[in-house]
Formats: sequence, C-alpha cells, structure tokens
Amino acid sequence: MKQKYHSFSGRLTRRVVAVMLLTLTVLFGLLLLFAVVGMTVMAKDHYQDMLELTNEKVERMLTAVEVSSVNNVDAIQLNLSRPEDVVEALKKELRLNPHIIGCGVAFAPGYFPAKGQWYEPYAVRLEGGAIETRQIGGDQHDYFQKEWYRKPTESGLGYWSDPYYDEAGAKATLCTYAMPILDKKGKIVGVFGADVSLEWLTRQMKDIDTRINQGTAVVNDEGRAFSFILGRNGNYIVHPDPSRMLLENYFDQKTQAPLDTAYVRVGRDMLAGKRGNGTAVFNGQESYVFYAPLSRAGWSMAIVVPRETAMIPGLAIATIMLMFIVFGLLAMILVCRSSIRKATHPLRALAVSADEVAKGHFDTRLPRITERDEIRMLRDSFANMQQSLSQYIEKLKDSTARQASLDSELGIAKSIQMFMLPNSDSAPALRPDLDVYGMLRAAKAVGGDLYDFYIRDERLFFCIGDVSGKGVPASLVMAVTSAQLRTLSASIDRPDLIVAELNNMMATRNDSMMFVTLFVGVLDLATGRLQYCNAGHDAPILLRKGKAEYIPVEPNISVGIQPDVTFSMQEMVLEKGASLFLYTDGLTEATDSQAVLFGEERVFTSLQQVPGTSCEDLVHGMVDSVEQFVGEAEQSDDLTMLAIARR
Repeated sequence: MKQKYHSFSGRLTRRVVAVMLLTLTVLFGLLLLFAVVGMTVMAKDHYQDMLELTNEKVERMLTAVEVSSVNNVDAIQLNLSRPEDVVEALKKELRLNPHIIGCGVAFAPGYFPAKGQWYEPYAVRLEGGAIETRQIGGDQHDYFQKEWYRKPTESGLGYWSDPYYDEAGAKATLCTYAMPILDKKGKIVGVFGADVSLEWLTRQMKDIDTRINQGTAVVNDEGRAFSFILGRNGNYIVHPDPSRMLLENYFDQKTQAPLDTAYVRVGRDMLAGKRGNGTAVFNGQESYVFYAPLSRAGWSMAIVVPRETAMIPGLAIATIMLMFIVFGLLAMILVCRSSIRKATHPLRALAVSADEVAKGHFDTRLPRITERDEIRMLRDSFANMQQSLSQYIEKLKDSTARQASLDSELGIAKSIQMFMLPNSDSAPALRPDLDVYGMLRAAKAVGGDLYDFYIRDERLFFCIGDVSGKGVPASLVMAVTSAQLRTLSASIDRPDLIVAELNNMMATRNDSMMFVTLFVGVLDLATGRLQYCNAGHDAPILLRKGKAEYIPVEPNISVGIQPDVTFSMQEMVLEKGASLFLYTDGLTEATDSQAVLFGEERVFTSLQQVPGTSCEDLVHGMVDSVEQFVGEAEQSDDLTMLAIARR
C-alpha cells in the first residue's frame, strides 16, 4: 500500500511566515507611506520657505542700494559745478552703505573740459575699510561702451547690470546699479554707478546651500542640493561651481544633455520672471526645483533638491521605526525557533549523513525518520543513491584504469612518432649554405602527417605528406610511409620513381583503403636544381624577393589508391636567397569559432608579413598567425609545415 506523505514545507510555512510576514508587511507598508510621502511634502515646504527668505533678503539688499543711489544722485546733481564735491558725495555713499564696494560717476564726453574726454571719479572701499578715490576714465577704460553706461543714458531710468569683472575700479567681479544724472535743464550729463560685489551674493547662496543640506547625510556632490541665480539672458550669475559662473548658460547642452522638456520649461519660467516649483532633471538626477524672481535686477533665483535627498528625512524616520519593528519580530522568532528546530532536526541529521557519503564513505548509516513527509522521501532517495554510487564507483575505477593504460600507450606512440621525424634544431649543422626547418603538431594524441629531410651525395632529399583519416590508424600508416621513404630514397635518386615504388608497395596491401597525399623533392645543393614529384598534395609556395607564388605541380594521383601508376617528375631551380614553403591542409583548413577557414589567401598574406629571415622564423611565424586566427577554437586537423632555403 502506498504511504501518504504530509508536506514538510507546508508545516514550516504556516508556523513562521504566517506570523512574521503579515506583521512585517502591514507595519512597514504603513511606515513607508507615512514617512516617505509625509516627510517629502514637509521637506518641499521647507525648501520653498528657505527660497522665499533668501529671495527677500537679496531683494532688500538690492532695494537698499537703489534707495541709497537715488539719494546720492540727488546730492551729486546739486554739486555738478564742482568735481571735488562730487568726489565727496561718492565717499559719503560708501560710508553709509556697507553693501556697496565702490561707486563712481561717469560724465558725458568733455563735460568738464579741464578733465578731458573721459572723466570718471571713482571711490572704492579697500580691505582694511579705508576709502580710496581715483579718476579711472580714459582711452584704456572707455566707459561710453559699457552696458551700465549705455542703458541708463538710453532709457533715462535706473538699471542693474549683469555681472562683469571691473579691471579699472574695484578690480573684482561685481554688479552695478546705474542711474542717469541730470543737469538743471533735465539733460543727461552722466551716469552714477553703485557697485555690489558678486562675492556677497555668492555668500548668501552658499549659506542657503549649507542649510538645505544639513541633516541629509549626503556623502557626495552628486546627491547635494544646490542653489543658483540666472541673469536676464540665462547665464549663471551665481552657481556652486565657480567655473560655470558668468561663462555658461542654463540652456547650454554641454552641461545638461539632452535638455528634457521640464528642464527647459523651468528655465523659460525663470527668465520670464515667474514664481513656482516643479520637477526636472538636473545633472542627470530627477530633482525638485523651486524658483522665484529677483524683480529689482531682472534676475531669478532657484533651489534644486535631488528627489532622493528630499526623501532622506522620511527614510531616516522609517529606519528608526523599522528598528522597533525588528525588536518585536525578534520576540516572535524566539517563540517559533523551538518549533522550527524540532521540525528540521531530521533534515540536519540526514545532511550530516549525506556529507559523509559525499566524502566516499558509502557504508554510512542514514538516520531513521518516522515522519511520513518530504524528509522521509529524501532519506529513501539517498539510500537508493548510496547503493547506486557504490556500484558506479566500482565501474568507474575499472574504466579509469583502462583509460589510463590507453593514455600511456598513446603517449608512447606519440613519442615514437616524434622520434621518427628529423630534428629541426640540428638542421643548421647540415651545411652552412642550407637552411631547413620542419614542424608537426598533431590534432590528437598521434597524427597522420609526416615530413622528412636528409642529405645524400650533395643532394637534399625531403618530403611532406598527409595520411587520410586521423588518430591511431593514420599514425600507423604515417610510420610505415616514413620508413619506406627513407629506405627507397637511399637507393633511388629520382623523386617520381620513389613515389611510384612507394605507391606499388602500399596499394597492393591496402585493405583499409587509406591513402597518402605526398610531395617528394630532391635538391642539388651545388646548382640549386630541384627535381620533384607531387602526388595529390598541396602545391608548395616559393618565396623570393618578398613575393610568394605557387610552384607548378601536375595533378598526380595520391599514393596507395591504385598500383602500377606512372608519376610525373618536374624540375625548377631554387635560387640562392629563395625559400620553399611546404604544408599540409591542416594549415588552410584551420577554422575559428565561427567555422571560417584560414584559407590560401591568409597563407600568402601571413608568409609575406612574417618577421625574421630564417626557415625557423618562417614556420613559427605561420604558427603564430594560425593561433591568432583560430583563437579558442579546437584544432581539428594535423598541422605540418616544412621550409627550405638556399643561403
């Protein structure tokens, strides 16, 4: 009869999750709703109030400068006949108004003939508090072209200039409130200017930046709230980044790209002298922005607070309340703990036993479990697995031993195969006028490619070949072919006869139908005369004077397919300084991870770009080119190369 199991996960879920999850969800949900929403609204009201207070403070300062300027202009207009009295009025203005850093009167051209074309008496407050007066008008300071002079003379009204650096007077960045000066006939005869240092405005905005960031736990500049003032044309008059003051415009996309719709709307409202608030992206962050006009000067002031920063007070309160909730939940956890430990004790015992099994102790006793639930099912599954593992390990040991024996035999076979190849490192010792280098890299433990070279009777006998197929069968054919080539070339001088004799020997006993593509050459080292026979192999490449080209080969049949075949022989002269490059199809058919072939075109390109001059450089250069091309792709075929050069 099939036993009925009760859900272990159901019991655990009902005991723990029902108590803690419901409590945590309800309390923390109400907490976030109250803390984040409520505190964010309060924070926005706080930022709006701070903007209004600072705006009012700056407006009062601007108003005080305007009122003081009006009174001073009245005094100057009563003493236009005496320049000395004008200077005294300027000094009096500085003593009465601490907001003004300097003031002066720019008279119309030639108003005082004795003073010349430009006459601009100017009084400035020095760092120690002393007042200094000087005449700063002149061709180096042509005030007739200045904004603060032209605007009042054209309109007849007072005018606040945009900030500028005053080199002639205060030698500081300042704003000027300018008023026209009239003579008794009502004619404009000059302009009075009261200069306010931009540093004062900057200090006011820094104070508001400090206040709005207090208590927000901002750890970097990106999350800081900040304030700024825009001029009539949108340029920054005051900004926390000094490099942007007077030099950058609010709508400059270099600092805010791309400009989102809300950002543009806020800027247009500020330039239009509107008061309001909204949300926009500033410096890549969604932010609240509050703005109000400085109507006296035609400027506009704003406070920008990142949304995350505005939410920090609410999140801080939520965190504190969450701590109280956590302490309450800890009490619940203590009550539930004993029940959970009792329910999970069999599982822990089973885990210990399973760990012992994993260490290889397959005879470990599993715990006895009386409950009919998932743990009992798991225990029974482990018992079955324990028995299966014991049987599998015994089979694996036997299989591993056989594989190790096979790997050892393949390693020996590879060593024997490599031993049959000529030693390219000792090739330079053959003759000083000959350079030869070969390399074979098998795709498997053993391969079916071959190459050979040796000198007999002042002639270099060499060959390169590729056995059909791969692995052990191909390696056996390769070994037989290599040995027979050595034997035949010891008594036969012509390459076509060597190939023909080898073909007859292989074709008459080729039940496996394996064949060999082969290229055999005989090079007369004294004259450079090269006799060669090609049996279905890739044509070698001739390198001379920086160019590469195939040598002509006739399409003879591969070795081992059919007996009694006549093979043709060809001749050419290998000039001194020229190189002959032979290879198997493992080079051209090397593929990358996308199954793209290395190909003949890359072979030619790589050969002509290989650094170095020796045959060893040539072969290793080609190996580097192939490895760079295939990358992590697995080698699919044997790769063999042989290079020969006359010096």
